[in-house]
Amino acid sequence: MRTISHHYEHGEGIGLDCELEYDPGQTADEINPPFPPAAYLISAKVAGVDILPLLSPGTINAIEEDAAWAQC
Repeated sequence: MRTISHHYEHGEGIGLDCELEYDPGQTADEINPPFPPAAYLISAKVAGVDILPLLSPGTINAIEEDAAWAQC
């Protein structure tokens, strides 16, 4: 895993500067099934203030999916 930065536009012009742990996943081989890429949100800042505890689970999921797809 590695740490990535991702800018996410939320709502009406609210930009979140996010930091995530990114796992690129793996392709299937003879022993292991495939695992898709995944990102795990560490922080989401607005004007330098971390608002991660205030975000809904749905918003966190949307940020993680957006960041994971942006890495592909």
